[in-house]
Amino acid sequence: MMPKFIKTARNLQTKHRAICDGFLTQAIQKTEKAHPYIEGVRVFYNALKKIKTVENLLSLESHRRDLIAACGFSDKAITHLTETELSSAMKKVLSRIHKESGREFRENILYRYLLTKGDALGGSMRNITGASAGVKLTEKILEKLGGLGYNIEVVKSDVGKIQRIAWNNRVLFFDVKPRIIGKNIDVILIKRDNAAATEKSLLMDKKNYIACGELKGGIDPAGADEHWKTANSALRRIRIAFGRNMPALFFIGAAIEASMAKEIFKQLRNGQLTHAANLNENEQINDLVDWLLLL
Repeated sequence: MMPKFIKTARNLQTKHRAICDGFLTQAIQKTEKAHPYIEGVRVFYNALKKIKTVENLLSLESHRRDLIAACGFSDKAITHLTETELSSAMKKVLSRIHKESGREFRENILYRYLLTKGDALGGSMRNITGASAGVKLTEKILEKLGGLGYNIEVVKSDVGKIQRIAWNNRVLFFDVKPRIIGKNIDVILIKRDNAAATEKSLLMDKKNYIACGELKGGIDPAGADEHWKTANSALRRIRIAFGRNMPALFFIGAAIEASMAKEIFKQLRNGQLTHAANLNENEQINDLVDWLLLL
């Protein structure tokens, strides 16, 4: 049976207004998120201005992390270097910067620092965008469950991210990696007949699986196809892992372009997907959540 509010592929396609609203929301979030970065730049530059020669730069112990960023070393890279190796490498980079920029070496260091921090801010924003999609979905689920009067158990991570929601003999897991699939799945609905069963044991038994879904919250149309390819690959892995006894599969996306909408609609019609929704369409999301909770 096709979802109630999806009659054609065009129903799945993200409207221009939703894209505009999504970019505006991201811009506001980025402005707020940028405040500590901007303050960090100001403090770092004031410290740089007090340095007379490039040789004295490494004496800025309180700004060592800033200098590391300016030299182009990522957090991952420095885990493979000893402090001595890192200091030696930094000296070489800073000397090269000084050779290229002369008296303006302080400004050049600052510009390089800004490039690294800008990239870090971009990565942080991508995480926020993905997380906000999860928040929107879980809020809908909790709202619906609350309205049905269920006794709900919610488990969150240390940073407040919802990891699972349980009610009656159902558990909804978010962003887990079952061994039987081998990769992370965004949403998994599991049957839990034994309240004392562990997460690991529940996810190990294929008979417990009721539904699996992928959620992609990015609103940028330029990345829509790539997000769908990633989600489609994950759904394909589930089909392979389960064979004939496959759970219901669904997809939720914020940026759904025309060609992508046609492919999703085709999968709905031929049964490869059981349900789908555009994250920006409340009717579609409400319908998907109602369906999920009644499984």
